[in-house]
Amino acid sequence: MTRRSISIGSGSAYSTDRLDWAQELADSGLVDYMGFDCLAERTMALAHVRRLDDETTGHDQRIPELMRRFAGFLGRGGKMVGNFGAANPTAAADDVLRGLKANGVTGVRVGVIHGDDVLDHVLDQDLELPEMGVTAQAIAARVVSANAYIGADPIVELLDEGARFVLGGRIADPSLYVGPIAYEMGWALDDWDKMGTATLVAHLLECGTHATGGNYVDPPYRVLDDIVHLGFPLAHVSDDELIIAKLEGTGGAVDIGTMKTQLAYEIHDPAAYLTPDSTADFTQVWVEEVGPDRVRVGGAAGHPRPDTLKVLVGVDEGWKVVTEISYGGPGCVERAQLGAEVVTKRLEPLQSGIDEIRYDLHGMSALFEGQLPGGEPAEVRLRIAARCDDRETADAVAFEGQFLWMGPAGGGGVNTQMAPAIGVTPALLPRDDVKLITEVIEA
Repeated sequence: MTRRSISIGSGSAYSTDRLDWAQELADSGLVDYMGFDCLAERTMALAHVRRLDDETTGHDQRIPELMRRFAGFLGRGGKMVGNFGAANPTAAADDVLRGLKANGVTGVRVGVIHGDDVLDHVLDQDLELPEMGVTAQAIAARVVSANAYIGADPIVELLDEGARFVLGGRIADPSLYVGPIAYEMGWALDDWDKMGTATLVAHLLECGTHATGGNYVDPPYRVLDDIVHLGFPLAHVSDDELIIAKLEGTGGAVDIGTMKTQLAYEIHDPAAYLTPDSTADFTQVWVEEVGPDRVRVGGAAGHPRPDTLKVLVGVDEGWKVVTEISYGGPGCVERAQLGAEVVTKRLEPLQSGIDEIRYDLHGMSALFEGQLPGGEPAEVRLRIAARCDDRETADAVAFEGQFLWMGPAGGGGVNTQMAPAIGVTPALLPRDDVKLITEVIEA
């Protein structure tokens, strides 16, 4: 019997992740696949906002750079899987095809997944939005997007059809890796223990350099020798073992500490980690160091996947504005507090258009609201953040914050940011209502 195996590397953990270190891994010859997670919760909603302004956008903006950097990897037979499509998989596919041509790569079949956009279903079925305490129809005019977290099934289908570059919209983070692992290992998508095992590997890769030290270092309690040039993690999966490693010569670490830290990250219930592919059980997972920056993992189990898919619903919440100003030296806290009081009074006529506003003193009360004991700081930064119904009110908040440089005395370094406020909230949709369509395009 032929021994089955796959080597797969992490290429991206969010929409603006650096790509140079991922390129090093792809060019190392150590991996057959690269997985790219390009989405956080707000990223998808903001992608929809971009698409509303220009229907040719809404996808990952790094695709031209991706194609330049990874043309060699693809040309050598490497495969890439990512949720590059965001709010517009069709536009993403067009960019990929242009990028392949521009970089002289031919013969690459591009697989595209459509159908995670479920806005019509959310509104037609008037889904509950439990975190907001309303149904979708109650705020229908403000709902700008709804995307289901989809799993590994269409990825496996497209790889089986010969695709070497697979993209979709809101593919769930672990599914980007579960798909290639299941395909190459020949694991059935309803073999729940195998899916739990694949999800374990995926979870240790999906956050990129989080797993090699970025989310581990906490001086003076936990330190690593070098985190200047962190290595992206990779996995070797075979019938015999699961190995997590990183590229030799890069910073960070792959050891028991970094792996256990990532293992516990964002899974909520280790006995029932819900994904579109399985309900993974990590309670018996073990980690064993088998060499420098090389660990063996195992012990994951699985149970049937949920009957529903999580849907990320984007909601228009007006405009947000943040303005900051610094105060230093004796009396800096009192001057910053006076600045906050002044802005509060000046904004009283606009209160009907301000949904929420907060005043924080960075360096004193921003994180713990003064609950931790401490002496008088040498400097503080007053931060005023507001969410407003309209742009005009947001402009007024910004003006009053910026005007503080005129007094109280000693303030400076004013900085203001303003953008549409897009909130995100979850809903649940029956899995059978999400109709996915796949296509393969020859480059």
